[in-house]
Amino acid sequence: MKSNVIRLETGARTEDEAMRAAEQARDEALLAAEEVATAELARARLVRKATVDRANILRSATVARAEALKKLTQRHDEQLREAEAARAAASRAAEERYGSSLQRAEVVAARAVEQAYQDELAAAQRAHEEALRAAEVAAESATERAQAITTAGALRAESIYRAGVERATNLRDAVTAYEVAVSEASRTRAEHLHAALRDDDAAMSHATEAFEATFREADELGGGTFNESSQADVGTSEAPEDDTGSTAAQTR
Repeated sequence: MKSNVIRLETGARTEDEAMRAAEQARDEALLAAEEVATAELARARLVRKATVDRANILRSATVARAEALKKLTQRHDEQLREAEAARAAASRAAEERYGSSLQRAEVVAARAVEQAYQDELAAAQRAHEEALRAAEVAAESATERAQAITTAGALRAESIYRAGVERATNLRDAVTAYEVAVSEASRTRAEHLHAALRDDDAAMSHATEAFEATFREADELGGGTFNESSQADVGTSEAPEDDTGSTAAQTR
């Protein structure tokens, strides 16, 4: 009887120690699980924050790019309208100068003809008064009239030619100015578009790098905590089995 009582007390004490070890292992396992859950929650929050920041950056870059394209298109259209207006104004000015030149040429020719006619009348009057020199004066008058008409025709033709040359020059200058304005507007639009695309690519690259860095930091934080918790869990789970085995051996 005495030996049996000793074995029962020893078994009860071993059982109590095993229960305490089991409870301690359970508490440590719960603590490790809670730490792992906390680390995973922090990692999830970091990943969510990085994803939201990346989405906001991409949205801002897309909006900025759209605004830049809109402004460039509006500026290009305005420059084209200004160039077209300048071209139309230059054409109108050239036509007005051509009309003025033609009018001046017509006035000069009319004055020359009128002057020739007056000279002819004077010559005829002098021929009538001077009957002796009527034939000679008539011949001289006809010669002068022919010369005056020739001179008037030459002046008129020269005036028309100069007006045509001036009109052609003005039209050429207007077309050249229009081509230069269109080329400058296209080049400016291409440069601004290239700059906007480069800024958009840089913003997207920066957002991707920030997202990857945050994701790596979250993985490192979550991975370290999970490994330590796994090792602690394995150590505590192995201890009760050894104690139980030794207790069973003592009982036997």
